[in-house]
Amino acid sequence: MNRITSGLMALRRALRRQRTAEPAVRKMLDLATCHLPSSEFGDEMNSWDGVIAFPNREYGWILWVPDDPEEESADYDGEVPAEVLRIQLYARQHGCDYVMFDRDGPVDGNLPTWDW
Repeated sequence: MNRITSGLMALRRALRRQRTAEPAVRKMLDLATCHLPSSEFGDEMNSWDGVIAFPNREYGWILWVPDDPEEESADYDGEVPAEVLRIQLYARQHGCDYVMFDRDGPVDGNLPTWDW
């Protein structure tokens, strides 16, 4: 079982344990892929300890945002790249649990961009 499958299974188990009268709705930050240094960087995101990401369609990725990105990064000896950590912190500031990167997504002026 790979890390993505394992992480998704753990998330599903946790959600099943939460019994509420309302559905569990999660927020997602929508960003252009230019907020990542390169397409290779996007492809490599899930290879770093402390980062859970997976491809989304042909031209993008979905990135999980931990409750406390800085603590999560520290748990993995700071292996989470600064570019990912910055985006996770920004997403968490806006109450988002996930980030969707798409080549046609919006460019956010509060985050750095790269030309690729």
